[in-house]
Amino acid sequence: MTRVLAAQVAPVGYDFVLRFAGLGETESEGWQKGSIADPVAVANSLRTAVAQAEKQTGASLDAVVAGVGGPHIQGIAGRAALPLSERPREVTRDDVRRVVEAARELPLPDGREILHILPQSFALDSQSGVRDPIGMQAQSLGVAVHLVTGSAASSQSVVAAVNRAEIVVETVAAESLAVCDAVLTQEERELGALVVLLGKGSTELAAYFQGSPWMSSGIPVGGDHFTNDIAVGLHASPPEAETIKTMFGCVYAPWSHDGVFFEVPELASRSSRTVRRKELLDILQPRAQEVLGLAFRDLRRADLDASLGGGVVLTGGGARLQGICDLTEQIFSSSARIGLPSDALAQDDLPADFFDLPETFNQPEYTTVVSLLLYGFQVRNMRMGRQRRTAKRPKGILGRKAR
Repeated sequence: MTRVLAAQVAPVGYDFVLRFAGLGETESEGWQKGSIADPVAVANSLRTAVAQAEKQTGASLDAVVAGVGGPHIQGIAGRAALPLSERPREVTRDDVRRVVEAARELPLPDGREILHILPQSFALDSQSGVRDPIGMQAQSLGVAVHLVTGSAASSQSVVAAVNRAEIVVETVAAESLAVCDAVLTQEERELGALVVLLGKGSTELAAYFQGSPWMSSGIPVGGDHFTNDIAVGLHASPPEAETIKTMFGCVYAPWSHDGVFFEVPELASRSSRTVRRKELLDILQPRAQEVLGLAFRDLRRADLDASLGGGVVLTGGGARLQGICDLTEQIFSSSARIGLPSDALAQDDLPADFFDLPETFNQPEYTTVVSLLLYGFQVRNMRMGRQRRTAKRPKGILGRKAR
């Protein structure tokens, strides 16, 4: 789905909060495996979603935070170091900024670009593993970072499609990192946690460990593959297959309820027929095992497969499949839960009345667009030289999730 979430910035004392203003959503067109295949179709879908949001808000929306994802997303480790002075001196915020920017100079393959540069830890002279060096004494400052990279062409295609819809992109963010930042608790980040964003055309992954981002990647398998499997296996049209998946989809045997049947509508010369839910399980479970198995493979490559004390958080529309948490726990040998927008809006540093999202939208398929909205709010405040709480009123903001 293409979703556009609009919010208004409202002052509350010395704080500012986001207020829900409107949501537009429409079927995505022009995407294939998480990448743009038809920019005109993508732009048309976006125009429809924007028009819906504008009708609800009663105002024009002209800038967005655009989420990008897909198999082209890849995280890599980087390091940088800077001399500070001949004698130890106090490390400043500007020193931290400079050494982190120096890590951006890591050479990348042609066609790749850095989407996010995220510090993991700092080193002061011979002391490593420092989380916050500001105010400490040192002659040199080093940093270990996690670089989230992506295909420059893919990101530019997203921006071009949004511009084609006559909307300006203010910020581009990797969807998985925005969701990680929003839904993981501090305890989960410390113990080690993986976010699995089960999208329509692809699955996005991001992991934290010891309080820092540690892994990010994408898998070219998503919800559409589950739908196509049903369409082929049950000889159903794609729309009917999507409905069957939503209403009866199950990926874990104890949840299949063998006594449950459903009807598959007629297709072409075939008449409608009754199908046992167990037959649907036999179609969906192997695909779910494939996706989660690929996620576990990426986790193992990052040497984090034994570091999931905080468990796995599943979100996106695919997280609605019944039994998905049970299957995840079986594959990862770790706890699993569903990540919801309410998790993102329950952060300790947010006012209690921050962003009163209607309860009907507290579903996993809306977690990404809410997370992007929060990410954009943070970025805009940082660009204006302050944190969330501020004495000046920022402009309005719009979160947008494609695919």
